Amino acid sequence: MANTKTVKKPRSFPPSLAGHCLRYSVMELLGFGRLLSPETLQAMQEGTRYHKVYQNELLQTQIVRSIEAPIKDLERGISGRIDAIIDGDFGPIAIEYKSVNPEKFLSIAEEGPLVLHWAQLHVYLAIGTFHEGWLVVESRENHARLTFRAAADPLWEKWVLTRVALARHYQATRKLPPREISEACLQCDRWQRCFKTESERDAAVTSHPMWSPEPPIPEEFGVSIVS
Repeated sequence: MANTKTVKKPRSFPPSLAGHCLRYSVMELLGFGRLLSPETLQAMQEGTRYHKVYQNELLQTQIVRSIEAPIKDLERGISGRIDAIIDGDFGPIAIEYKSVNPEKFLSIAEEGPLVLHWAQLHVYLAIGTFHEGWLVVESRENHARLTFRAAADPLWEKWVLTRVALARHYQATRKLPPREISEACLQCDRWQRCFKTESERDAAVTSHPMWSPEPPIPEEFGVSIVS
């Protein structure tokens, strides 16, 4: 009797994982569970609501080509959705929208966009055909916004695509890469996969608070603020 067991197709790499710890990205690709707190779930629900409000605003104020536009790179195994694509003066613009808590918003205003967000935008620029990309960050406290504008950047393109390739390699071997310890471990919803106890985690973070991914993050963000 023939074996009719269905072989599951490997998960595609979502662009939102590009700026994450590599180990976290591979855990997502392999289907590892997450421990989501009630506060995190509430923030996710609020984020969905803010997304819809912003997208509706774009429909009223911009020439919108698409909302929740699918983007794929079959060769690299990347698949995701862009929050919006609008018409710019010189070509299409990919928009990634994020809502954050007030503390994070102030930090972004002072120090620039988070690598987590910036990397996602550069995946779109690397595999799509866009004139530029916008990262829009909104405070959930007072609705203040920052818009960071990015053009295609060879350094960032190389970085994000290398991270994707590394994640796909570990996914194929079904092995987790080494830990990339940093302060982000303190808020990670999969930290139990890397440390036995909170005290072990905290000690590791204390000795290595700064994230050191492979390859290193490009030194220049190359951002401009448009609002």
